[in-house]
Amino acid sequence: MTSGSSTQPKVTMRMTKPFWKLLVATGLFLMACQKTNNLLYIRITKQKTGYGYQILKDKNKLIDQPFIPAIQGEIAFKDSLQARRTAELVLKKIEKSSIPRISVNELDSMNIDCDIPKLP
Repeated sequence: MTSGSSTQPKVTMRMTKPFWKLLVATGLFLMACQKTNNLLYIRITKQKTGYGYQILKDKNKLIDQPFIPAIQGEIAFKDSLQARRTAELVLKKIEKSSIPRISVNELDSMNIDCDIPKLP
């Protein structure tokens, strides 16, 4: 009879150690996978001749784009909506860890009015 009661604590102890190891390992894994606060924000800025945008993380400017990207010259966006659409595309590229470069084709596909002077 005494042998049955003495094995019960040993079995419980053998089961408890792996449980605690698993619990600690799971906690460490979840802490390692937890994302930090990487929230990025868009701020539309008023320029002398139109609009631009900024991409911010916390209060730090990551990108300050006062003019339409990908075109020659310093031409501001005609309205805040065009600036916002472009900034949202840049933000999506950053979130996908790709280069946040904007092409003329992307501007055309978003119907961004660039007013690029035409050659005669």
